[in-house]
Amino acid sequence: MKDYVEEFRRKLAAIDEDSKKILIINVGSMNHGKSSLFNSLLDKTVFAENDIRETVVSKEEPWLQDVYLVDTPGLNAEESDDIEAYNAYKRANMIVFVHTVKAGELKRNELNAINIIKGVLGEKYFWSHFCLALTFLDAESESGVNAIKQKILSDIESNCGGKDFPVFLISNSRYKKGSAENKRVLIEKSGILKLRTFISHNVGNWRQENHALRQQRIQRSKQELMIEIAAERDRLQKEITRKTSALESRQRDFLYKVQSAVDSYRYDRQQLRNAQSRLDSARSELNDLRNQHSRDRARY
Repeated sequence: MKDYVEEFRRKLAAIDEDSKKILIINVGSMNHGKSSLFNSLLDKTVFAENDIRETVVSKEEPWLQDVYLVDTPGLNAEESDDIEAYNAYKRANMIVFVHTVKAGELKRNELNAINIIKGVLGEKYFWSHFCLALTFLDAESESGVNAIKQKILSDIESNCGGKDFPVFLISNSRYKKGSAENKRVLIEKSGILKLRTFISHNVGNWRQENHALRQQRIQRSKQELMIEIAAERDRLQKEITRKTSALESRQRDFLYKVQSAVDSYRYDRQQLRNAQSRLDSARSELNDLRNQHSRDRARY
């Protein structure tokens, strides 16, 4: 049987370990610039930026003191990727939803992902720990970017119920070019500094939240464990009931066979007695005939 106590201890250890970390987690479809964005924040290339399915497991990298950036698989790249990503979202102190303006408005799977993550983290917590990063600004004009941004904000509010969250306009290419050529204007226009400053200013609050979040996660783990134990108990009870029913059926069948054998034995015994009685009666009649015959001979 599964060792639920040991499993709960492992979960507590994982929760305790996570509570020591501030986790900034990116979300978005493949090739929308998630990894490039986090590499820009780190000022080094850590996360793969290829145009193919590269990130298949969530990868975290230390950034500031106890602050980690977590790069997740792209949405809907593979079913296993989605599972891996959603497991990471449960631990998030901040969700950075990344979308490229080259793709225009949000797709249905992206809106669905927002709703799913919101359900995982809880609506109130989610919207206070969510921001939108629109990437590849150079692919659109300023007016085009603003139109796409407004459409996305409208869709998120109508489909997901969120509004008034931070939005960052990002150009990783501008940041890299500005950093390589030491051009401050390009760096500032990249939007990376604004996102970096936003995260840095909120780290203190997130550290304070982590204690309360730890308690919530422990309580949630307890509830999940109790549900799992209850399900296992029901399964075992059904199995016990099934086996008890089968045993009772076999017992009834056995008792029926025993009773049938006893009844058959009693019937055969009674038949034997009846046959013995008839035999005794026949013998008595035979003796009487013999005696009568002897008397008749003696008389004549």
